[in-house]
Amino acid sequence: MEVLQKKSSDNISQRIDSRDLRIQWTFSVHQIKYPFIFAVCLFWPFFVGYADIKQNIKIQSYLNALGYDVGQIDGIIGKNSRKQLISVLKEHGLEFDGVADSNELQILRKIATDKKIDLTERRLGISFENLLQIMDEQTAKLFVPNSRNINKVNRFEIVDFKGRKAARMSISMNDKGHPDDWGRFGAAGTAQRIQIQEKPRVHEMRDGEVYWYKFSIFIPNHVGSDYHTISPFDLKDRKNGRQRDPAIAFTITNNQVTFQLKTTGEECRKIKNMQGEVSDFCERPGLIANMETSNYFKNRWLDFVFQMDMRKGKEITRFWVNERLIGVIKGDLSPQGKFLGFKFGPYRNSIKKPPQDEVIYYAVIRRGTSCEDLEILSCEQFNNAPSNNSIYGARELLRCFREPEQGMPCPLICVGRACESL
Repeated sequence: MEVLQKKSSDNISQRIDSRDLRIQWTFSVHQIKYPFIFAVCLFWPFFVGYADIKQNIKIQSYLNALGYDVGQIDGIIGKNSRKQLISVLKEHGLEFDGVADSNELQILRKIATDKKIDLTERRLGISFENLLQIMDEQTAKLFVPNSRNINKVNRFEIVDFKGRKAARMSISMNDKGHPDDWGRFGAAGTAQRIQIQEKPRVHEMRDGEVYWYKFSIFIPNHVGSDYHTISPFDLKDRKNGRQRDPAIAFTITNNQVTFQLKTTGEECRKIKNMQGEVSDFCERPGLIANMETSNYFKNRWLDFVFQMDMRKGKEITRFWVNERLIGVIKGDLSPQGKFLGFKFGPYRNSIKKPPQDEVIYYAVIRRGTSCEDLEILSCEQFNNAPSNNSIYGARELLRCFREPEQGMPCPLICVGRACESL
């Protein structure tokens, strides 16, 4: 009897425990269910918003790829993104319906397909992240876009080219530049640029210090014409806070590869830009080295190394191309100023006839205070280079100022090997 009573008591206890578990489970489900529903209702707009952000990022990326600069890609269709979207639709005979959604994505894809433009992930625009693809971090921090740039984000793109990670920088006569460039010397369309420079008066090279640069340039065969000048890079002189004409420039002038050095004897005159504004334009005479063969500098990677000793009484500049010494210049490159800035990117001017679109590639850019900082293996060769004024590989060296404007030839200084001992 006691055993039966114990079993009956255990069964009642189990049923009570089981009922309590069901009650607890039901209560727990309700505890989870209602807060979950509340959370979904609360955060659903954010889930939808995230989807919209991803879509907006695609729209902004597509606009950039098509050449309409939206600035920072942040997933927000703000004033500028909306303006660029309206522009591209208008140029293709369409109207913006007021909402940037999948419809606009399809339209942008169709426009890109018709123009044969790749819409896959691309690194477009001059940004710190993109500069890190062709520079070390310390060097990338020194650079900013030039304020007179053509305002099209796809004119700068990071690509894999001829075995190197490179910046593809392009320029077209369809690109509108800064008024002071397009209206230079009072003539429309005579100058254009897409350039990157050391931040003026902050990161530029200063008097009293030593600097070394290395950088690589690839100039395709089609770059250059008989009717304009294009400069892949220059070292810009600065006086009283203002940039002046380059102290040293590498140019292709009327299809002739040259190295140009500005000298003393500055002359200033008033010029008017396309907006009717008048400003001073100052220029110095230039030593122009016409190189023996222009073909040597095209369709191959050119690995430049520059040494600039700017210490008082020791001023000297040497530069090499593919480990071949090209120039030695003794003396201060900026005698009237304290700063010298490196600037790169295609800059073209003196355009007599509209040239075709031009592209130049840049890679492996680095600045340091010694050859060793550049991680060059043959620094002994660079450090022990000659120190006498010379230009190696020049066909002739001219001194030019106002002669071309007056229809006169520039005076000849030396020819061939004679230019190696100036």
